[in-house]
Amino acid sequence: MPVTDKIVEIGGAALQTQAFGDPSSPPLLLIMGMMSSMLWWPDRFCEELAAQERYVIRYDQRDTGLSTHYPQGEPGYSFSDLADDAMGILDSYGLETAHLAGMSMGGLIAQEAALRHPQRVRTLTLISTSPLAVEGLPSSTKAYREHSMAAERIDWSDLRAIADFLRRDTAMLAGIRHPHDAEAASVLITRDMARAPSFASATNHFALVSEEEPARLQASDIKSRFL
Repeated sequence: MPVTDKIVEIGGAALQTQAFGDPSSPPLLLIMGMMSSMLWWPDRFCEELAAQERYVIRYDQRDTGLSTHYPQGEPGYSFSDLADDAMGILDSYGLETAHLAGMSMGGLIAQEAALRHPQRVRTLTLISTSPLAVEGLPSSTKAYREHSMAAERIDWSDLRAIADFLRRDTAMLAGIRHPHDAEAASVLITRDMARAPSFASATNHFALVSEEEPARLQASDIKSRFL
């Protein structure tokens, strides 16, 4: 199965992308969540999607993987820029439209991209995320919220401490249908951290979602664009 790598220049940033499968197949852009590079879309997952006649593209968000990194605490981009990045990647691959799939924060990015460019989005697949402008949904568990807040106390220059936090995070986020594979998660975390020139820069994503989120859009605005 053909796998190609490509660096895409968008808005002053260089984004590392990777494509699986036949470019003539229907395109699917995978958008990963907070602090996570494209590696969190597993290789096998991408390969199996491509085997189902999809042209699969994954990429490193800004401040992750091999894409452009910014000083910790000083993201040189906005949340809307991340949505524009998704469309810019389609442009770079010569794609007028694509299916979008977003995980967690990637789901919010996919939704904003679809709201701003509905003519370019064939379908939306949203995983472990929330719909924009909808309130009152169940929140995460108390245990996970406490775990997340512990990130503020981590020394983000200590790679061992970061890896330990991420290993706990993957265990807490694991589903109940399949056993958590701690060894595979540890290998992935090690591989992910080794690719990033400054893994601490990924904490810039926290600042993006703590400011003005696209979720502030009105439900009526969303309906008017899609219905």
